[in-house]
Amino acid sequence: MSVIRSASASQSRPVTRFTLVFAALFSISAFVQCAGLFNSAGKFLVSESDEAKLGAQFNKSLSSNDTVKREMPVFVPRNAAQAELQSYIIGLAQEIVASLPASERPSYPFTYTLIDKDVENAFAVPGGYVYIYTGILKKLKDESELMGVLGHEITHVTHHHYREQLAENAALSIALQTALAASNAGQVTQLAAGAVGQLATLKFTRTDETDADKGGTLTLGRVRRNPMGIAAYFTRAQSMGVPEWLSDHPGNGNRVSAITRIVNGDPVLKALAAQGEANKFAQRYQSHVAAL
Repeated sequence: MSVIRSASASQSRPVTRFTLVFAALFSISAFVQCAGLFNSAGKFLVSESDEAKLGAQFNKSLSSNDTVKREMPVFVPRNAAQAELQSYIIGLAQEIVASLPASERPSYPFTYTLIDKDVENAFAVPGGYVYIYTGILKKLKDESELMGVLGHEITHVTHHHYREQLAENAALSIALQTALAASNAGQVTQLAAGAVGQLATLKFTRTDETDADKGGTLTLGRVRRNPMGIAAYFTRAQSMGVPEWLSDHPGNGNRVSAITRIVNGDPVLKALAAQGEANKFAQRYQSHVAAL
């Protein structure tokens, strides 16, 4: 049996109720933030289970949202060589995650997706969803550079940098919590979808970026690739102009120097770096990327 309601009764009440609740929550969040209670509190706002759900919602938008599908078209191999390339790239990412110390492994699995767009970018979102654009694959020179970039992004996930950014952004934290709770269509769900979309645009602090650089460098040591790989990419990118992957990262002319100090301060990493081209696997990388 259907019930006919007036427009004001059917539309204004839910919106007004949500607006009041959101305003109240935002006020409380603003107070807590001003009181300094949000510092290092990300894990209380977003658990690993929440991270997995948020990431899954974001990943789902690649196939369910027309705008996202246009902006982030998922790579679909058109021939055997491209299928082999996709398997190769995902295999390198899997090798990185398999090398993680047990203490850094989250409870959720990782998912890797190639984006078919000529953009020099890669990123990850909470829940272990990693995205690699075909554009950056064409710009990188070898496995050490790619795995350094991926190690950097995976560190953002495993070190839960998103949690702290959510703790700093009270309004987004509340909106994302709404996304986690929303199950009905309408304005609440629309707001939630917009909030989830912001996951890919969160700006990390300089401390987070330094930590991710270190994580990418240590990753290269664990997978026995040249640990100067990510520094080599940084150096080349600086001379070519800033690519999208670095455009929203805090400017830091000392990043290469910091990575060099890490490598030189660790006998294992220093020995790997001394091998030069032997552990970069440039030819193997380029032969696969030629399929694009």
